Amino acid sequence: MSLPDLPLVVLDTETTGFLPKVNRVIEYAHVVVRNGKVESEYEELVGIDEEIPDIVRVLTRINQKDIAGKPHFETLREPILKHMGDDTLVVGQNVGFDLRMLRGEGLDLTERPWIDTSMLASLVFPELESYSLGYVSRILGLDHTPVHRALGDVHATLQLLEKCWERILELPADHRSDLIEIFGKSSAGYRMLAAAIPPASKKKTPGWLTIPRHEPVSATHATLPITKPQIGTPELIEEPLDPAFLQSIVNASAQDESTVHWIGVKNLTATLRHLHIPEGVRVLQPPFLLLNPESVDTLSAQQTLTSDEATLLLKLRWFDSPVQSDLLVHGDEKSVWAGKLACTDTSPAYVKQFIKLPSVILLDHRQLLGILADPDHAAHGALNDEAHIIIDDASMLEDTATKAYGHYADLQELRAAAEGDAAMTKLTDLLQLWIEKTRSTQDIRYLTPNDLAAAEVRAMCGQLKTLLARDVLPPQTKRLLNAVEHCLEPSAADRITWIETRQDGSQFLQSVPPSVALLLKEHLYARFSTTLLIPPRSSSMLPEIVPPGMRTKLNTDIPLRQKDVPIAFPEELSAKEVICDPPAGKSIVLAGSRRIIEQYFVQYTADLEERGVTLICQNMSGGVSRMQAEFLAAKPPVVWVLTPWTFETVDLPEGTADYLVIDALPFDHPAHAIISRRSERFRDAFSEYSMPRLLHRLFRIVRTFRELSTKDATIDVLDKRIREKRYGKTVQAYLQIVCGGAMTEAKKKKATANGDYPENWQMNLF
Repeated sequence: MSLPDLPLVVLDTETTGFLPKVNRVIEYAHVVVRNGKVESEYEELVGIDEEIPDIVRVLTRINQKDIAGKPHFETLREPILKHMGDDTLVVGQNVGFDLRMLRGEGLDLTERPWIDTSMLASLVFPELESYSLGYVSRILGLDHTPVHRALGDVHATLQLLEKCWERILELPADHRSDLIEIFGKSSAGYRMLAAAIPPASKKKTPGWLTIPRHEPVSATHATLPITKPQIGTPELIEEPLDPAFLQSIVNASAQDESTVHWIGVKNLTATLRHLHIPEGVRVLQPPFLLLNPESVDTLSAQQTLTSDEATLLLKLRWFDSPVQSDLLVHGDEKSVWAGKLACTDTSPAYVKQFIKLPSVILLDHRQLLGILADPDHAAHGALNDEAHIIIDDASMLEDTATKAYGHYADLQELRAAAEGDAAMTKLTDLLQLWIEKTRSTQDIRYLTPNDLAAAEVRAMCGQLKTLLARDVLPPQTKRLLNAVEHCLEPSAADRITWIETRQDGSQFLQSVPPSVALLLKEHLYARFSTTLLIPPRSSSMLPEIVPPGMRTKLNTDIPLRQKDVPIAFPEELSAKEVICDPPAGKSIVLAGSRRIIEQYFVQYTADLEERGVTLICQNMSGGVSRMQAEFLAAKPPVVWVLTPWTFETVDLPEGTADYLVIDALPFDHPAHAIISRRSERFRDAFSEYSMPRLLHRLFRIVRTFRELSTKDATIDVLDKRIREKRYGKTVQAYLQIVCGGAMTEAKKKKATANGDYPENWQMNLF
């Protein structure tokens, strides 16, 4: 075995959940390695008094009868410690979780040296799409037996460490020196690893030590006739299902040098993967994805580093890119990036992007709207009333404007920013205690004037002012503190302001405007020539995007091309049947809730696995990037079950999926923190607000599927509300228009001025 010359204990746990002390360890395993060889193995099922949740039973294949009569954990602490020895370096995949769960059982190993193989793999295997143990085992051919059990995870983790060590030994002298220097300032486990690295024998830089690049997009020269609309009257262009539509807009803008075109997209990183950037187009990275070099210097100068700071700093040394998406920032490194390293809109590294701008600028919605709202922004030298602003994916404008005009503070990012700063750590601790006290047991708790007037809140605001008055403050830290201040100021009661605790325990403070339509009018439509790319037949249903009564003009001169997507509405078929007996190929099922997905997972996973079918379920298979990686790597047949809202964020290559099932119409959840409050502003919230948002989302879902589907892919819509509810016919007709090419064949209507939404807008839609 090729391993560092260190005594190691590679460990793993199986648990009933994610919360220490609340959830329990039901299996523990470790392997002790000395002198590069496995010395011994330890494996034990653990008895608990509680019932094992169904999801855990399926994930681990551990049933209640398996742990009946097994020792409780308190009787295992001493045998585990004795068996692992007191000199071993703890190794694990996402080992922080295991250490927290073991501490919850009374076995505290957190003061022992440890290393995380997930973080090491993200450093030396930059070509991987995910660093989950299951995915890494499949791609690297690791021994993961026994499957689903703690000892199987230990075997795979040990082999992953071996492969990481082999790559570390391939590093040339300068890279090896970087690793030894930076790990030498990190936590004890990483210092031990650094000390075990032998002198370099390699001189050539290995091929893997580069940022993986996506295949370049082939250039296409198609263009569309673009006109510059009148200021104050936004132009509306209906989008087809043509993946090259935005490319044609960009090409046409690049050829028009009579004005400067600012093109705003929803997700800049995803857009760039599918777009060829012609000459004369500049991409403006948003500040939160752009590295601030001065902050890197500050981090490098620290005498001590957390493990996440150390691995991220190494990536910055090895992979020369200032953009977060290129650097494979992983796990809690994201909090370090957001809390300490990212630019703000005043950072020189961000501002220099606006020097000598060309005739076409490509940027994300949120960045564009932030620029428009800030009269002192550096971009205003090139953004004048002669500019033409094009908003791609304008149906998302309410959501992106809400973020742009709102304030958001992630407590985990704030804690990362506070690392090593006693005053900031004190504030973060007080804030977290106040959040727990105020929210009681509520996941979402709106803040009231009384909450914001409380003495402890006013005291925290005083501490915030002191911190913000510092002469030297990292830009991203300042942004976080400003966001907290805006969420706690008395005027926050006039906005939608709340504290939120999510399923994974993460906590947030947020404050957003009660409405964004008038803000969009003030900052965008009334000041600039604006073109909005909207879903088909939606010109009269753009609530919170175009204010009621505002004139718009529908452009019917754009030739629209698209490949139709076959869609059906079978009455007898169910999602359960699709999952139980999936067709050949790769299928995607959009379920209405996480609860339903959990039911599918519990009921069908074991049977499908025995039949050689891969079932990937949201929340059971990690985040979106991990699920995407597993979906790509899995051999058919495979079924991926996720919510429609998550599917909108999926970004996969064309030709990936064969079949889409929409099992539930994706209405916004009525308890959504923002949607529920904004709905109160409408006379008929369902028809004036919920239905337009539903139809917009359905278009985006179909478009996303069209972008990643095979040429013969099909869609089935199974929601029985299509047949049983009055609005079902409207939804079905709209989907048929979107998928069936009716938009390109329909007789063009004359451009009209839009007033308030008509009472019978569903009928007027068609």
